[in-house]
Amino acid sequence: MDWRPLAVATLLLLTGCSGFTAGERTPTVTPAPVPEQPTGAAGIPGLTNDSIADPEALALAHRDLLANRSYTLGIQWRGGNRGRVTELAVESERRYRYRSERTTGGYSDRTFVDGPVRYSRARRPLGVQFSRAQSVPAHDRFGHVTGRLLESYLPVGSARINPHPGGYEIVAGRAPAGFYRTEEYAVRAVVTPPGFVRSFAVGYRDAAQNTTVSYRFRYTRVDETTVDRPGWVRDQWPNASVETADATTPSAYDNG
Repeated sequence: MDWRPLAVATLLLLTGCSGFTAGERTPTVTPAPVPEQPTGAAGIPGLTNDSIADPEALALAHRDLLANRSYTLGIQWRGGNRGRVTELAVESERRYRYRSERTTGGYSDRTFVDGPVRYSRARRPLGVQFSRAQSVPAHDRFGHVTGRLLESYLPVGSARINPHPGGYEIVAGRAPAGFYRTEEYAVRAVVTPPGFVRSFAVGYRDAAQNTTVSYRFRYTRVDETTVDRPGWVRDQWPNASVETADATTPSAYDNG
């Protein structure tokens, strides 16, 4: 898979300036004040007009808003020459599909949950292993993932909180206090009331490790996601539609 590091961009704010000259016999003309572009974060927990005051409050509101709804989530991580791509498609708490792939080593994981049963497919250097187990609701298993990213990367204090279609854009260029020897830090998030973070991107250079790190996630098809049974489930368990979670013994590795 072709991974490209997250572009670390600097947001340029264009500010208008006006002036006048006054001659000795020329009346002074004072221009009318230009209204400032409205900013603020009304209705967003943890945000003020110019800061991320409480990242934990924002993360908690975001997690709560994910429960009992459908969505598709894509996450990408890159650290030096390593990387991972993850996709989660949730139709309901007991019907969802998950996949995760590393960019090196040939590791991948697939999961499909249908009611009480979780079907899994894991590719490893030894081959592919299939297994079944009791399912866990989507929110219990994955609801914390993006919230933890917000808690880790948004404690930056002051930030630009700009109007954005349907909500606000958060932009900051200073790393959290606990980050050691971090350079070129840039974080951006788009959040809609009452606290749902639709997209997030952070990138920085870890000077201690001499590597570039990036994380980003994005939610799409919110309240519109449906999940079909994957082909690998139909092939491995032809009678999956009538199975229950009682027979959950994993199979041995094969060469599939």
